Amino acid sequence: MENPEMTGGFVVEMPNERFVLSRGGISFTAKSGSHKFSGTGQLLLSPLRVVFQADRASGGGLFGGGRANVDAFDIPLATLTNESFNQPIFGANNLTGTSPPLPESVCDQDIHWNFTFKSGGVGTFLPIFFGLLREMRRHISAERRGESSGSTQVAFAVPAVVVAEIVNAAYVDPSDPTKLYVQQQDPPSAPVMGKPVS
Repeated sequence: MENPEMTGGFVVEMPNERFVLSRGGISFTAKSGSHKFSGTGQLLLSPLRVVFQADRASGGGLFGGGRANVDAFDIPLATLTNESFNQPIFGANNLTGTSPPLPESVCDQDIHWNFTFKSGGVGTFLPIFFGLLREMRRHISAERRGESSGSTQVAFAVPAVVVAEIVNAAYVDPSDPTKLYVQQQDPPSAPVMGKPVS
């Protein structure tokens, strides 16, 4: 969806969401019917979605008949399909896919999107992206079979423990400018003297 909630020029996390990485040097394009979106900026990844956030200097870019600019674009992991990582002989590596339009979107047809990695490698980004996508699909499949844990968190959210395992197991590719956001666990509380620890 175009223009997810932002504050101070940054995309706002949804309830129970934490971005696990960001990646600059991204060129983004998307098309849905007559609507075309493009811009340069950064990609943010959470267990729920991939978000493109335009750099201020790029002006975002909705080039569909002179309409307003797009500062960010939201692609839910739960609904994306046909994802493909491409390594063309000439040109930069890119990730493409399709997503259905969200109800609040101006888009009325499937959205065909492309993230082009303009600088550096993708050895850190790809395993985390595909790991979160695989876990999202596994979680959705379990929900449909009635095997869910009964969690009342955001619908189809990948459990935080699984996210931590995927991020902590990431290989850090020195040529990949991806920034990982690692969650620090709260230290266990010290037992109070004279009270048993249960």
